[in-house]
Amino acid sequence: MVSANSSNNPANSKVREDWVGRVTTLVQDVENWAGELGWSTRRIDKQLDDSQIGSHTVPALLVQEGPVRVFVEPIARSAPGAEGVVDLYLMPAYDDIASLYFVDGQWQVHYMFPESPTVATIRDAESKPLTKETLQQVLDAMSANAG
Repeated sequence: MVSANSSNNPANSKVREDWVGRVTTLVQDVENWAGELGWSTRRIDKQLDDSQIGSHTVPALLVQEGPVRVFVEPIARSAPGAEGVVDLYLMPAYDDIASLYFVDGQWQVHYMFPESPTVATIRDAESKPLTKETLQQVLDAMSANAG
């Protein structure tokens, strides 16, 4: 539930509106690209609670091709150095994770591609702008790891 302080503050309402819009656009883009790549998709509502903007609902996305299922899950509206975090991971084990960070006005994919050097955290992994081609690379690598 949105607290009185967070829900009645116009500045917080604008922040919430921007965040929900950013995630909705991201999910729509991934849904469209995944469909073009031959993957099935299904939207799911996800409840988030944020101390500044309160409880709110954002879309999440299940992407599936054959037995491989990837979940696109919004995690947080903000993180150090980012204005949004969304994770992509293989289901059901929550394995082989990629993260999307909204930085400098665009979504960046952080993923440990097979050819990339090993790093301590996914945040330290190579960063690429999110495009249909980058999404395809991540989905292909996740599919290979699922087998």
